[in-house]
Amino acid sequence: MSSTTTNSRGIRQLLWPHVRPQLGLLSLALLLGLMIAALSAAQPLLTRIVIDQGLIGRQFPRLVGACLGMLGLALAGFALGGLHRVIYVRASGRALFSLRGAVYAHLLRVSPRRLARVPVGDMVSRLDGDIAEVQRFGTDAAPSLISSLLTLIAVGAVMLGLSWRLTLLIAALLPLQLIVRHHARPRIEASTRALREAASRLSGFLVETLSGARQVQAAAAEEIEGQRLAGLGHLYLVRVLRQQMVIYATGSFAGLLGHLATAGVFVLGGWYVLQGQLSVGTLVAFVAYLGRSSGSAASIASLYTGYQRARVSLERVEELLDLPCVHESAAAIGLPASALGALRFEALSIGANIDGRPLLDAVTADIPAGCKLVLRGASGAGKSTLADLLRRFVEPESGRILLDGRPLEAYKLSDLRRRVVVVEHSPVLFRGSILDNLRYGHPLVDDAQAIEAARQAQVDEFVSALPEGYATWVGEGGAGLSTGQRQRIAIARAALAEPLIVILDEATSGLDTASARAVHRSLDAAFAKRTRIIITHRADDVEGTDVCWQLEAGRLHPARLAG
Repeated sequence: MSSTTTNSRGIRQLLWPHVRPQLGLLSLALLLGLMIAALSAAQPLLTRIVIDQGLIGRQFPRLVGACLGMLGLALAGFALGGLHRVIYVRASGRALFSLRGAVYAHLLRVSPRRLARVPVGDMVSRLDGDIAEVQRFGTDAAPSLISSLLTLIAVGAVMLGLSWRLTLLIAALLPLQLIVRHHARPRIEASTRALREAASRLSGFLVETLSGARQVQAAAAEEIEGQRLAGLGHLYLVRVLRQQMVIYATGSFAGLLGHLATAGVFVLGGWYVLQGQLSVGTLVAFVAYLGRSSGSAASIASLYTGYQRARVSLERVEELLDLPCVHESAAAIGLPASALGALRFEALSIGANIDGRPLLDAVTADIPAGCKLVLRGASGAGKSTLADLLRRFVEPESGRILLDGRPLEAYKLSDLRRRVVVVEHSPVLFRGSILDNLRYGHPLVDDAQAIEAARQAQVDEFVSALPEGYATWVGEGGAGLSTGQRQRIAIARAALAEPLIVILDEATSGLDTASARAVHRSLDAAFAKRTRIIITHRADDVEGTDVCWQLEAGRLHPARLAG
């Protein structure tokens, strides 16, 4: 994916739909923040009473009263701060989880072929790392910003009341800090984006090599991959150091300006005390307020840096949302219960393969409802592409496909994909029990129905030998099961879908001839009136075929079954 900065939606537009439902909680958090800021602003005034009236004025009751007031303010601030934190974290967390859910849902609507162009590690890095960066800013930085702003306003008002001259001195140095932050912004953005991209490459490498650990070991490439990891780790460290140095230099220079302001207050305020124009307690209170305002200003300034990091992460998330979804017309209809499954290809053409020839070249053909068709062809000829076209995982460059006389685009995607079932050569299973995988996509199917479908697909042959039977746990991707066993589970799952069209894409290639023929016979019994397309190199395994086609050079030709 492109690493260039995009801002087509804008951060506010991107986040607003997810923040809006939490406005009630956020408003309550803001109110609590106001109360906390007011409590914080009152404490240095009590310090002035302790010094001027309690110590210098020798009024012990005033001193005790002021100290008790400080303790009361601290306890109240502690209680309100904890409540504020709980409310804000809950609201911001819900908003960010909503954003992650929306991005995830969008990705599941993108064509699988288009999605396959984005490295899995990069997507995971954006869904996890980048949204986590935004969440950290939302849960940690945003409440700090609110608190700091409120404190700065309250403290600034009190400081003006204590000494408007000293307050003007502080205000005169503020633009310098803003200039420093402004000039550092592009460097912060650039270093953050470079760091996030390095993290994506590292994540992608780990996903790729760990999921392919069998191949790495078979090639004795452990040392090579270790060196690649070290190189990616070095690049990541360089990017981390670069970002940290940019942030450190920006913060340190702003900190020097803060020390300059403190020194200036002591010099000018000390002169006013010596001239009798300012009391010691007032100067001490002003310096205390200066510390609070400097801390709040530094916090706001550092949040600016955090905002730039979060902004880069949001832009990377936005790039995922820019991936095009498969279009579904607002007028799309559900597949009627009376659907038959008749297919017609009209001048169907799609893309070029590796040697430059089109995969499908103006193909026109009819597949009657309930027909059992064998489709043959060399590897890479476009047979599986035909299956993807029927589920609208890919769109034709020209021509169209009709299902029962209507274009595929006329039907709702969910209905179409639920009723056009493809069993592939290497079906994907998910982490869970064998029974969970049988019922994947069919949550309303009970155990008895799932096990009956499994029996017909000969899943019983290997499950009965397992100690835990259908409760046996399956690892990620079907780890622990052979290709043939995964194919049988996928065939049983297809039967549970009650499909209109069944496509077997080399689905019995992992079975021996006798088992493959038995599976085909069971499928014939289960789907006798359904349209069946069998993509296979082993046409002899298929009995009772109505039509056999050969896909060659982008064209369909009638063919004979071997033997």
